[in-house]
Amino acid sequence: MQIGLGMMGNQTNEPATGPAVVVLADDLFFVTRLMDVIRQVGGRPVVVENADELVAAVDLHFPVLALLDLKTPGDWETAIQRCKLSPQNRQIPLYAFGSHVDTETLRRARQAGADHAWARSKMMEELVAVVQRYVHPPAREVEGSADPLSRTAVAGLLEFNRREFFEQHEYLELAWNEESRPVREMYQGILQVGVAFLQIERDNWRGALKLFRRGLPRLRGLPAVCQGVDVAGLRSAAETIHAEVTALGPDRLAEFDRSRFPLIHFENPYGVEDVDALGVDLLA
Repeated sequence: MQIGLGMMGNQTNEPATGPAVVVLADDLFFVTRLMDVIRQVGGRPVVVENADELVAAVDLHFPVLALLDLKTPGDWETAIQRCKLSPQNRQIPLYAFGSHVDTETLRRARQAGADHAWARSKMMEELVAVVQRYVHPPAREVEGSADPLSRTAVAGLLEFNRREFFEQHEYLELAWNEESRPVREMYQGILQVGVAFLQIERDNWRGALKLFRRGLPRLRGLPAVCQGVDVAGLRSAAETIHAEVTALGPDRLAEFDRSRFPLIHFENPYGVEDVDALGVDLLA
C-alpha cells in the first residue's frame, strides 16, 4: 500500500527546520510512528514513496539518517547501492528493516550496503534511541577542546562575525594548519560553513550546498562548547539555513534573507576586537 504522502514529503507541510531524516515505508502505521518520533526529538521527517525518490531525497536533503522499509515495492537494493556509492552521501547511516523470518531479504539489504538491516520488531524497540543518536549526536572527547582559542582562530571568528566570509576562511585555514590536534576539525567545519554563506551571497546554490555538506558533519558530535565557542548554536543555525536553502533551490536562492546569517558566540581570551591587534600574519 503506497501512502501517497508525496515526493520529498511535500504534502506533510513540514517546516524547514531541524536535521532531515528520510523515510521510505509502505505501511501507514510505520510512517506515522516514524514521523512522530522524528519530530519529537527535533528532526525533520522527509517521507518519500519509492526507491528512486529515496535516492533523490538523500541527495537533496543530506539527512542525518535514512530509514528504509524492505516491504516497499521497487528496487531498493539499487537505491541502497546508489546512496552508498555517492562520495558525499556514503557516510549517511541507512537503517533497513523487514520481517524477522525473511532472513534472506535482510541479508540482501546488508550486502547492498545498508549499515543495519533489522527485524521490524527490533526497529520499533530501538527507534527512539536510533533517531535521537543521529539527530542529536553524543559529543565525543576532542583533544584540545578545553584550551583557549589561538590568536589566529580568534581572528577568523571575528571576521566571520563581520560577514567577511572570504577573510574568515583565510584565518581559519591558517589556524587549522597551525593546530595538529583533533580540535582542528572545528576550524575546518566553521570555515566551510562560512564559505557556504559566501556562496549564498554569490547566488551559487550548488556551491553553498557542497560547502554545507562538508562543514556540518565536522561540527556534529563536537562538544556543545569547544575552546569557548558555541558550536551547538552555530550548527543549529547553519542546519536550519541549509534546509531552507535546499528547499528554495537555485532559482529562488535570492529570496533567502542574508541578514539571518548567525553570529558565532565565543570567549575571546585576548580582549581585543581588532583583527590587526591580534598580530596574525597571513603571509608568514
